[in-house]
Amino acid sequence: MSLGPFLKSKRSILLWIAIISVVLSGFFYQKYRDLDKNYSIIPATGETPIYAANTIKWLTRHQHPDGYFVNNPDLFDEPSILNKESVRLSRYAVETLVKLGASEQINRSGIINFVLNNYQPPSNAIGNLKGFSALPNSEVNIRATMDSVIILEQLDALGTIDTEAVAQLILAYQNNDGGFWDPGYPEFGQQSTVKATSFAVRALHHMGKLNSQVVSDERQQRINQFIQNSWSKDTKTFAPFPGHPAISSYDAYRAWVSIHYLPINQQNRESIETMMHLDELIVSLNETFRTSDKVYSEEGHSERSSLKATYLVVAMLDKLNQLKAISVPEVVQFVKGYRDPSGGFSGDIYSVYSAVDILSHLSSTRMTKQLRIYQVLTYSAILIALLASLILLALHRRVESRKHSALVRRAQTDRLTGLHNREYLEQRHSTFKDNYSHLAFILLDVDHFKSINDNHGHLAGDEVLIELSALLSNNIRKTDTLARWGGEEFAILCPATEPGHAREFSEKLRSLIEAHTFTPVDNLTCSFGVACAGKNETLRDLYIKADKALYQSKRDGRNKVTYL
Repeated sequence: MSLGPFLKSKRSILLWIAIISVVLSGFFYQKYRDLDKNYSIIPATGETPIYAANTIKWLTRHQHPDGYFVNNPDLFDEPSILNKESVRLSRYAVETLVKLGASEQINRSGIINFVLNNYQPPSNAIGNLKGFSALPNSEVNIRATMDSVIILEQLDALGTIDTEAVAQLILAYQNNDGGFWDPGYPEFGQQSTVKATSFAVRALHHMGKLNSQVVSDERQQRINQFIQNSWSKDTKTFAPFPGHPAISSYDAYRAWVSIHYLPINQQNRESIETMMHLDELIVSLNETFRTSDKVYSEEGHSERSSLKATYLVVAMLDKLNQLKAISVPEVVQFVKGYRDPSGGFSGDIYSVYSAVDILSHLSSTRMTKQLRIYQVLTYSAILIALLASLILLALHRRVESRKHSALVRRAQTDRLTGLHNREYLEQRHSTFKDNYSHLAFILLDVDHFKSINDNHGHLAGDEVLIELSALLSNNIRKTDTLARWGGEEFAILCPATEPGHAREFSEKLRSLIEAHTFTPVDNLTCSFGVACAGKNETLRDLYIKADKALYQSKRDGRNKVTYL
């Protein structure tokens, strides 16, 4: 079978539309899957993260009855569960729960009382100085003070402490070089470090004390100078303190924190980028501290991917509007590795804090619009493919129906005259006999038809039959069925027709034929035989009666109507 007609048809166009739509839907869906895989977990602004509920549930189970948070709630009854890390872990847990909108699920009074139990003046305090220790009866230090201040600030409880006294305590640990030291890190003694400086600045910031009235512009400038002196020209990143080799990616974040919140720098953001040597720093982070997984390690040229290092780099670059420097999909996949089967984050509190905060910082990279576009495009392409397929199927069925109807018509139609044939007449008789009490059958035959063929040729005979067919068709009722019975014989099936009416109708047709001028032969006549159906008579029975009547008309001289 030739495909030419099909390829030129509407069905061909619809088929191509369906095929192209299916291909496009697959392409769009793959794009959507890739975006969904890498970006759907990133929280959209104003929406609850998909991991929030199970993460909240995990964290709240880790708050000790005494208020602080622990990594292993199975050890609640162990004395060693309370240690120098408890304040730090509690701060991570509180910050995470607040970020996830679950502050009401925190044992607020318990954690506040726990923090305030460690609120005290340092052992060598002169004047009104107060801070926090990691444990009761242990030494006050900047790190524990920062963690405690952040907890109280997150729970709107800073009013429970003398923030001025705490600010003065922190400033007491600033050295002449502008940096801060922290008694909580005895390995550095009173050496200024970027780490301690970042703790001091953050604590002052969260208490609202990082202003010129408390921290003079001169103090702030000294902090700037200390951070600039900590830049390593060799490794293009920041060292723990001036003169020391740069060994940790953490120190880049700490250096940024130390200068980011200072009021004198907030008025000129370009100065922060300059002090951070931003372009060189980004290159160094990506070349020295980025692993083959395209996340970050603490140590240079290490393949040990670190969630903490990745968090600190992402947090810093987000605030510097440089998230384009990281590989978001790889970072997201790395973070997703910390999810548990329930879909939340778990494992240890710091990992949960880091994972949640990374995703929060990446919110600006979430391709919400693209996700929706590709989702809509996928559904649209599928819908178009379905519609095209349905229309194609409907057209195919219509074409097949037409083919079938054509075959049926061909089987029921006389090829020469275009009239129905005997088979069709039999079908109509079956229908009529069930619906009409009176049924007439008229059989007519062309008189002396053989002489027409002999004298004028068979083509002329065919033309006579065609012209006669047209004449009869134009003069029967719409309910009548005209058929070529065979040769020069024609039959008319007339429903709801009594014998008298059948004879009158036949006589009318006979007269029309006699009066008509036929192109090839001028005039011709027909003989008629009329029969009416009795009860349970078949078409064959009618034909036999009508045929006898027809031959009676022939014997009576032709061009007559006979009813038997």
